[in-house]
Amino acid sequence: MSRWMFVLVTVLATSVYAYGQSRKEIYELQERCGKRAVELFEKDFPPADRKGLENFENHYSVRLNKCFMLEDNTLFSSDNGKNYQSRFMALVDVNDNKTVGSFNSLSCDVGEKKCRSEQEFKALIRPYMED
Repeated sequence: MSRWMFVLVTVLATSVYAYGQSRKEIYELQERCGKRAVELFEKDFPPADRKGLENFENHYSVRLNKCFMLEDNTLFSSDNGKNYQSRFMALVDVNDNKTVGSFNSLSCDVGEKKCRSEQEFKALIRPYMED
């Protein structure tokens, strides 16, 4: 078998059983991640207190073997007749209930990295929210 054929077979085998987990195990972890994210979101934003401007998405990262949730909340306020809108996003490690990164009008960071815009924030969280 040629070296390239060996590499191709190895890549295909590892992609089918990503990081030692079967498709069934990955599916079960994704399901658990989704349920746990809903629980945490409802704790952070109780249904009775919501204004319809809060939402989230979750992702089970096979590579990191972790469940992440991106909370997104838009707030409206007024001061001296002026209306203001602000957005707050937080990337949360669901199982540890720990904020990995956050974005708002005053600060932006993911881990130890600082960012200056929502676009930079989204680029920094991509490795957590996509596989």
